[in-house]
Amino acid sequence: MRVTVRRRGRHVAEPSGARYAIAFLDVDETLLTINSMSSFLVAHQRARGRTPEQVSALLRELHALDVGGDRDAVSRAYYATFAGERADELAALGERWFADLSLDVFHAGVADEVTALRDAGTYVVLVSGAPPATVAPVARALGADAWFATVQEDVAGVLTGVATDAVIGARKAFVVGQVTRERGVAADECVAYGDHASDLPMLESVGAGVVVGEDPVLTAASSRHGWRTIPAEPSVPAQSSVPAQSSVLGGPVDR
Repeated sequence: MRVTVRRRGRHVAEPSGARYAIAFLDVDETLLTINSMSSFLVAHQRARGRTPEQVSALLRELHALDVGGDRDAVSRAYYATFAGERADELAALGERWFADLSLDVFHAGVADEVTALRDAGTYVVLVSGAPPATVAPVARALGADAWFATVQEDVAGVLTGVATDAVIGARKAFVVGQVTRERGVAADECVAYGDHASDLPMLESVGAGVVVGEDPVLTAASSRHGWRTIPAEPSVPAQSSVPAQSSVLGGPVDR
């Protein structure tokens, strides 16, 4: 089922007739208004019988690493929580997690723009540091043509808890180069959407960047490059017992 977004409140102007060969999108707090990694981690922990106190303690540990600024440490700790899980069972949990969310978790302005681009023939690619279990259902709902997520190592279908290819920072720019080469498209014919400083390499590797929200690094870059900006939208709670976002685990872990 593809996304049909109802606009909520004030909406930004659509792109002025711009056409792009490929659109690259960050997911958390760009295409979605929520931090899917936080939300999914809570759903996973609850599904495994963890108490609210245990879940909160885990999120506090991750938040402490986040505050320390060691992004690699945050990523390692996050993916270590899935050690011992069967990859197929985690994927199934991701489907249930996404089914419990309201479509209002999509940023209306971004989703509407990208849907219009997709319908006009633009190849749409999601590029996220989140796990495949969360990115796959989001990509399918949007009707994306391809998606890239952090690779989780598995042995005979069982996750080791190690992330072997975290799609963050410069790795997102690498994905842009890979996809444009494979499709025979010039990078300056493409557009990229992001909300966080770690998305800067991706935005600077294409012809047009779109900044979602008010990240100071991206805001400065948008002034230098003449990029468009789209205001952030408030996150909308999920319709079920699975929270759409945890405020304990901050933005940087999801990039």
